[in-house]
Amino acid sequence: MEATGLAPTEEEVRSVRCALRLRLKREALQISCAPTAANQPADGSLTAATQLEQLFERTVQFGDNQSGLLLGSVGSDRRSIVSRAMRKLRDRFGSFTVVYLNGVILQNELEAFKELIAQLTRATGVKHPVLSYWNMYEYLRGLLVAKAKAGDHVIVILDALEQFVRENSNAKQLLLYNLLDWLQSKDIKMGVLGITDNYNVVDNLEKRVRSRFSNLQIVIERPSFAQIRQNLVRALSLDMFEWEANCELQRPSTEYSVAFSKSVRELLLDQSKFLASLEFDYDIGKPQTFFVRLAAAAVYYLDADTPLLTAQHFRHARHLLEQDHQLAVLETVTEHGIALLIGMGHLEKGDQRVFTLEMVYARWENFLRQHDMLAQLPTRSEAQKALENLLRLKLVKDAGDAFKIGRGGDSSMKQDASGSLQPEFRAVHLSFAPRTLEGMLLVILLRRWYLSTVMSTRLPVLPLTDPGAPSTVTPFLTTCITHLTFYVKFALVNHWMRRCTGNHRDHRIRKSVT
Repeated sequence: MEATGLAPTEEEVRSVRCALRLRLKREALQISCAPTAANQPADGSLTAATQLEQLFERTVQFGDNQSGLLLGSVGSDRRSIVSRAMRKLRDRFGSFTVVYLNGVILQNELEAFKELIAQLTRATGVKHPVLSYWNMYEYLRGLLVAKAKAGDHVIVILDALEQFVRENSNAKQLLLYNLLDWLQSKDIKMGVLGITDNYNVVDNLEKRVRSRFSNLQIVIERPSFAQIRQNLVRALSLDMFEWEANCELQRPSTEYSVAFSKSVRELLLDQSKFLASLEFDYDIGKPQTFFVRLAAAAVYYLDADTPLLTAQHFRHARHLLEQDHQLAVLETVTEHGIALLIGMGHLEKGDQRVFTLEMVYARWENFLRQHDMLAQLPTRSEAQKALENLLRLKLVKDAGDAFKIGRGGDSSMKQDASGSLQPEFRAVHLSFAPRTLEGMLLVILLRRWYLSTVMSTRLPVLPLTDPGAPSTVTPFLTTCITHLTFYVKFALVNHWMRRCTGNHRDHRIRKSVT
């Protein structure tokens, strides 16, 4: 600070910190919300909306059946692009029916079929008695045929398409198959659009579904790294901030404002190691909102001793927002996978080093039966899918035919025995000690305690305009809230398995005594 010759007061820095956080908050909202006249959409969004409009204009105008895919990374404003394209199609060709299905909200394909029927009959208010899965197909097809005869063309939008193509024993991608199969019919006038941020979603489609799905894909282009840098420079500028509208904030001196803007331009526009690290984040696919959040966290570290933004502030912010990779891996594990891990952990504590899926599944079934929860037991196929996911994540490792189940008549057959085993009889072992699970639970309990303490004591007493304490806990709270449900389920399953182990041990003791 001596080199710069600046001596801003603590109140000035506090006001600048708060002002920049307000600007960055508005910037994040502008990225996520639909564009307005004052906030024109990026070129990539406009191009994608135009392409989407061209894709379905013949469907709306002439009833030509069409399917397509809209791909965009997180924060690319996919839903607003679809809304903009549908609105333009209505303005050009008149009304048509849009059916919106969200794979995150709908738990299974049966719910999706019911929601599809509900949205198709919303205008007429038709109430149909309870339908089974088999006659629902014919009823739904009849609705689409009736819509086509009436000249009311339908566009079905499948948001979070990856949720509809998950590998699951109960979900055979029937919804997608039926919708795409109906596109081959001349008496149905319909378009199908999938929306996803998974660029490899087509690889997860079944062969019969992939053969019916068109290769038309619309990719939402991200803003360039240069555009992101310019947006950050604009958002971190103090010149355009409306100080009069925020009279509770003290306007900084002209010298401080000029020096601050100069430091921001030098930091984000001049080539440096720091800028190279930001560009690396961009190259690996970080969305635009990540850089806004990073800048908002860096602003928090401004104080009277370091009143200008430096690379050190961003380094502190990066550490603050750094993802817990252990939790990131566990987040991808389903509840079934967590239950398998805990079951394997308890088997290993009983001196069983390797185990098959059938061993863990039998223990799982016995536990649920003892607690009258057998309805929650997944099928063996679902458990097998969960185990395959654990193997892909390297949380468990393949031990082959450790129990010599696949014995052959000669040496060559013995060598190939492990590969010919049924999946449920292949042995696996944990990649970590059971004590690691207990350590995870300890961390979880500590975080939950900290979360409840912060929520009950600190946050309510601090004003929203104060740039202080809320910023210190916001990233942490976001992480905790995101994983809180996962933590609770994880702890409950572990608690249940401990009770099951205790009950099983007591049963053996009673049996030996009698």
